[in-house]
Amino acid sequence: MAHFSCPVRILRDGAWREADSEEMLPGDVFEVVSGLGTLPCDAVLLEGECIANESMLTGESVPVAKVPVDPSVFGKMRLASSTFGSDIAKHVLFSGTKLVRVKRASLGFGGSRWLSLEQSIPTGMPARATAMVLRTGFNTTKGALVRSILFPRPNKFKFYEDSFRFIGVLAVIACIGFVASFSNFLRLGITIDSIIIHALDLITIVVPPALPATMSIGVSFALSRLRKKQIYCISPTRINVCGKVNVMCFDKTGTLTEEGLDVHGFCTMDYDLCRFNEMQENPSELLASLAPPPMAPSSAFSSVGSTLTMGLSGGLADLDRSSSMIAAPRKVADPSKLNMMHALATCHAVKLVDGVYVGDPLDVKMFESTGWVLDENDDNNIDQLPVQGTAGNAFGSYMQSSDPASSPSSLDNIRSAKRMMPVPVVVRPPNSGRFTLDGAGSANVYEIGIIRTFDFSASLRRQAVISKRLGARYNEVYVKGAPESIRELCYSDTIPRDFDKMLLDYTNHGYRVIALAGKALKMSWPKLQKLKRDSVEQDLIFMGFLIFENKLKSTTTPVLDKLRGAQIRQIMCTGDNVLTAISVGRECSMIPKDMHVFVPRVVRRKENMPLSQSGCGSSSHRSGSTGSGVLDADEVLDGRIDMRAMVVWESVEDDLRVLDPYTLEPRISTLPVKERIVSSDTAETSEEMERQQQHYLSWLHNYTSTDMVLASSGNFCIAITGEVFRYMMDEGHDLTVERMLMRGAIYARMSPDEKAELVERLQAIGYCTGFCGDGANDCGALRAADIGLSLSEAEASVAAPFTSHSTDIQCVLDVISEGRAALVTSFSCFKFMAIYSIMQFTSVSFLYKFGGNLGDFQFLYIDMFIIVPLAVFMGRTPAFERIAPKRPTASLMSKKVMTSLFGHIFINSIIQAVLFYTVKSSSNYVPPAPRDQIDPNKLLVRTFENSALFLGSSYQYIISACVFSIGPPYRQSNLRNIGLVTTCVALVVYTSILVARPNEWAIGFFELVDLSSSFKRMIVVWALINLVLCSLGEWWLFPLISPYFAKGFRIAKYLVRRHVLSIFWQQRPSSDYTKLASSAQLNRGNESRITTEHISGNGSPSETIGGNVEDGRILLTWEEIARKTETKPFKRILREMGIPAWY
Repeated sequence: MAHFSCPVRILRDGAWREADSEEMLPGDVFEVVSGLGTLPCDAVLLEGECIANESMLTGESVPVAKVPVDPSVFGKMRLASSTFGSDIAKHVLFSGTKLVRVKRASLGFGGSRWLSLEQSIPTGMPARATAMVLRTGFNTTKGALVRSILFPRPNKFKFYEDSFRFIGVLAVIACIGFVASFSNFLRLGITIDSIIIHALDLITIVVPPALPATMSIGVSFALSRLRKKQIYCISPTRINVCGKVNVMCFDKTGTLTEEGLDVHGFCTMDYDLCRFNEMQENPSELLASLAPPPMAPSSAFSSVGSTLTMGLSGGLADLDRSSSMIAAPRKVADPSKLNMMHALATCHAVKLVDGVYVGDPLDVKMFESTGWVLDENDDNNIDQLPVQGTAGNAFGSYMQSSDPASSPSSLDNIRSAKRMMPVPVVVRPPNSGRFTLDGAGSANVYEIGIIRTFDFSASLRRQAVISKRLGARYNEVYVKGAPESIRELCYSDTIPRDFDKMLLDYTNHGYRVIALAGKALKMSWPKLQKLKRDSVEQDLIFMGFLIFENKLKSTTTPVLDKLRGAQIRQIMCTGDNVLTAISVGRECSMIPKDMHVFVPRVVRRKENMPLSQSGCGSSSHRSGSTGSGVLDADEVLDGRIDMRAMVVWESVEDDLRVLDPYTLEPRISTLPVKERIVSSDTAETSEEMERQQQHYLSWLHNYTSTDMVLASSGNFCIAITGEVFRYMMDEGHDLTVERMLMRGAIYARMSPDEKAELVERLQAIGYCTGFCGDGANDCGALRAADIGLSLSEAEASVAAPFTSHSTDIQCVLDVISEGRAALVTSFSCFKFMAIYSIMQFTSVSFLYKFGGNLGDFQFLYIDMFIIVPLAVFMGRTPAFERIAPKRPTASLMSKKVMTSLFGHIFINSIIQAVLFYTVKSSSNYVPPAPRDQIDPNKLLVRTFENSALFLGSSYQYIISACVFSIGPPYRQSNLRNIGLVTTCVALVVYTSILVARPNEWAIGFFELVDLSSSFKRMIVVWALINLVLCSLGEWWLFPLISPYFAKGFRIAKYLVRRHVLSIFWQQRPSSDYTKLASSAQLNRGNESRITTEHISGNGSPSETIGGNVEDGRILLTWEEIARKTETKPFKRILREMGIPAWY
């Protein structure tokens, strides 16, 4: 995967030379051909047009078109960054991606420098498609993928952080044992050399070298099981993180809904009545509105077997439009020169590859619904020009480079290379043969050339094209995109009166609505090529709506129901309309049917002023202008708050319900806010804006009250648009932003950067966030999320740590369940290895007391035949079928884990101590030989104490593996783990044989002594007692007492912090021990600060703990401090807002 090379043609020393791709250096120019297949480097396209499959890079299965670079782009490139923005990426061919098609087009940047090296061609077309090398090797995007696999980014998951801390604790224990054994050996008279060797043994015993390997066993088996389900992972450390996911964000289109969109219909405009016509279901019905072409000696474009030229007199431009297309005269704009069919047939980025339309699914569906045919230039024949009097061999179209108004009709000029420019794409109606020239039998073609395309921009939410109809004297500009975006670009008198009503109706039924607009544009070819996008997308005429139907995937609702049952919060993050997203959310049960949904809107001044300059973003406002959750209207009247914009939260179902703009508590009114309080999203003047603000805040303060029914049930959520999200992130109060993130279920009209920012904001308040998407616009969010899951055909993608070949979100359940199983397995193996090392340390410490030790083969048997098989087979237990509501812990240093671990250490140490001392009372006990009778450097092995501890600890290792191997609800029953059950049974049987009736070979091999029958029975009895105590402790006692230890620890921690704060920070309390106040609690404060209440454990007044705390927060009581189980911000906020703890 990492190494790849291929032959390429490189421009070196003024000539094209064959070379290997490994010889290419940044700055080299090379030829791009279809036979290249996989690109060997990152390169910027200089000439030609390419279509590349970038699924390995972005996870996007739709091939991407690449266009030649503009000189201005080079100044924006940052080669040190592994990624490029969308405005640059459309010019870049990325390493490892596959070329689907390569075409020559007009000369691009730098082409004229080496065009002289080739045989001149009359069309001015480049002889080659060329690119310049930007990056090679590990600096490329493919190199970034390989590096991310070999060296994944550091994971801040608490499990991994705590594992190093715990290893440090074990190292401290080993050091203590080293010092103790050193002094003991000195007492026994052992030489220094032997003391150092044997004392150092304790370090390898306490910190076992196999610990890291055993911790990765669960991850390895989980990866294997996921791979069988066609889910691939490039960052194995993320597997354990999957087990802690508590919020899952989903893209809508292609993720929750089907990939393909079906055209439901379209609504055109009635400009006389300024309203929509009835919806038409079949766009091909618009063909009737196309005028029959007249007789013309030539035309704008040449198709197969025709040689025609654009802009000549006598063409279709001389024919009056049909009556169906003529609108009433208008002072501002004339819509008669525009056609809805033209817009549908040209406003897209569809390409034709091997007879198949390739591009965005929406574009493909839109174009296919018209029934038109798309033709593109064929670079194989583009060098040949049409010959006078014969049919041209060119497949494609050409346009005169001069102004059409001044162009003569002579065909001699058409053949001039200087006056001919290629038109890359031509579209024509089906059965174009019915368009004839004066009945003379000569075939005419009704065709439209797409002269220039402005690709879809996620930030602008629109796409535009410039096209020209056969023989027309003007160009046609068509723009499609989000209705809210298109509306702002159109003349106001072309917007239908029922715009909002129709949009609301369709989006509420779950349809995706695309708005279309256009204008006529008279401009020469050279000027068109230099025209800026802003100049094209302005002063438009609104043309209508195109409605798409996007059906839910069959697995979406069941998967979301299982996630809800597992108490994993679900969020929809989409670029679609907010009402469409709400409708889909209700359909898939992401939003329950009875839940109230509140949608915000920003009310601002009409003048174009950035929100970041508004007074509402000032520091005084962000810190809280009043102690109340509702802003005081008197402050606005007095000029103390200079708000130039405000957010109004309105209920989708009930006009009487709104949200408090500060606390987001539901409030109920007697006057619908939509009809009388805030009637418009903009104000014509500053005075009008101020009046609306004063009116709304006064009404909210005086004529609404908290909706106790809705507030107590918590049965409401909010749907946020990208505009409001951006405003709240930049200008909103921090506490309001936190509460918005808690209540947000739908995030609509979100740009790719905003999706990534949403994920980061959720992580900042403590959520372990997952994101599932399928498109290139999700790459930022997929990389930012703790768990990024890309639905793609690529086996691996740098866009996300997980890639699923499945197109439905069932893979989310698989990843989470396997993550939980892997996390629990990692904990089990870690605890098992920790208890094994401590037990062996205990055994050796007892034996060191008199100069004894375990034998070499005893160490070997324990390590290789007991520990390794048990640790390996413990990780083979599959994940449980269902996802439990309670997530497994992720902290090794948590009170629950520490209570369990130290409890088992205590039980096993006591059992070993009992065996060590009771063996001395057995009937045939023989004390160890005195040190003066043996080699002073030799440790005793064949002793009664050694045999008792070796046999007893052998049972303890097996018992610990069985107790720590957790089954439901995170893993399946251990009885289904045949390997573990077989290993445990075999080890128990063999250990029992060693205890009861060892043969001579076993006695000699393990250096055992013949224990008495009564003591052998005692070993078995104490092993059973060990099993009972460990089982009761792990499943009942330790979970019961761990909360009390946790509460005591938190109170002690608080007291220490309070004491430190009282000395160093003048009694300023820590925000960890405060909570968000409700509106009622805030109203008890002063205008800008809140005085803390006297608190005590029983609620009665006592000493004041903190003086003033930060705005909007009050101190916790002792009981709240003691029972607080989470320090993460979102947990506290959820509890304070009355939202279920899992939300």
